[in-house]
Amino acid sequence: MIRLLLTFVVPLLLPFIVYAVWGWLRRRQAVARGEPMPDLKGPPVVWLGIVGIGLVILVLGGLSLQRGQGTLGSYAPPHVENGRIVPGTMK
Repeated sequence: MIRLLLTFVVPLLLPFIVYAVWGWLRRRQAVARGEPMPDLKGPPVVWLGIVGIGLVILVLGGLSLQRGQGTLGSYAPPHVENGRIVPGTMK
């Protein structure tokens, strides 16, 4: 579950979170200076979504490049021998 969140959800939502924090800080700064509130028209949802999808693609591409590195060999899954379960091992 955590892998699903880190691989898909976080990169997709990251641009929206950054935009929300930026808008909040901008409004807070305007209030501190005594200026009128900045007019932030609705968030650019399409662009934020495109950037989020791009981040997901970059994360998946990076993970695919790392696949197979650092392995000790091939994996032999658990199986039954002579009525006993032999646990999975790396060969």
